[in-house]
Amino acid sequence: MLSVHSMTAHAQIYKSVDENGVVTFSDVPPDGSSGSKSILVRTNPTNSMPPVTTQTPETESNVIEVAVPYAISISSPGDNTTIPMGAGIFNVTAEPNPPLSDDEMVALYLDGELIGAPQTDTVWTLTYVTRGAHTLQVRRLSSSGETISESDLVTVFVLRPSVLKGAPR
Repeated sequence: MLSVHSMTAHAQIYKSVDENGVVTFSDVPPDGSSGSKSILVRTNPTNSMPPVTTQTPETESNVIEVAVPYAISISSPGDNTTIPMGAGIFNVTAEPNPPLSDDEMVALYLDGELIGAPQTDTVWTLTYVTRGAHTLQVRRLSSSGETISESDLVTVFVLRPSVLKGAPR
């Protein structure tokens, strides 16, 4: 949460004219000893929407909350990647933005099924994935297990030797 203390959408503006006719605008009223004549300028607000504020018990000052969109994506493997012949072993790497907070976790789904338990590490090693097309998705989870955000589906194609012929199909 970002906080800005004592922030107003528009401040008071003072227009002062000194004995030489020089006009000065300021957000601080002039002191009475300067000999200048001062008026409070009424401005038209440029934003008619009031700021979103909450009271904090520590300071009892206004705090503006800025919503930060939470996102997560799969940075590796890329969409439509072919996993070469072998035992179907490959890594999946997630990229949360912003980084995970201390009470968040991530979960990996292979073909819609949860793989392992949710974790704080953003890398998984999948082993012995059967050959064929598979979808991957990661989800960013709150401490209560609710989905905060989820990645787009990524499709991978796993090549494995055929048990019958010993060659990929």
